[in-house]
Amino acid sequence: MKLREIKLMSQNHFIGMEYYYLILNRTFLIIKTHGYLIGIQGNGLISAEVSVNPITEYINSTLTIKEDLSDPYSYIKNSYIKKIKELDLLDGSHLKINKHNFLISTLDIKSAIYNPSKKFGMGNYPHDGRVIIETSKNVKREFIILGDQSGYDISKFILAS
Repeated sequence: MKLREIKLMSQNHFIGMEYYYLILNRTFLIIKTHGYLIGIQGNGLISAEVSVNPITEYINSTLTIKEDLSDPYSYIKNSYIKKIKELDLLDGSHLKINKHNFLISTLDIKSAIYNPSKKFGMGNYPHDGRVIIETSKNVKREFIILGDQSGYDISKFILAS
């Protein structure tokens, strides 16, 4: 199944940011389809706007989102998506393109818990808390729900059959 063949609806995908190494982050388009949760990296490091000095101002200008912050798709760059749009997402081909992409069987998902509290360090980026997904192997992934999306609804559709 290719990305272009999937009809994206509110009950089958979301945009989420995952922190790694404490302060770094990456953003994913996460799709639930055919018994899998498919993660496609859609952006790299994003920074909150901070004006401390000219150097940090320049760095922040290259790492901040400039579009409508309430629109979750503003956080995704087409350059990431173009690389995988013609690949079969269910056979793991997208995993070879980017080591951060993922494929999780929904049978392996033990829980998807919504935490409505705001994530520290998100600056002016609107978000609806976090969804923490835990697998049967006790692997946890925490996704900050970016823009105008419902973390509560997302946690429910992840667990739905």
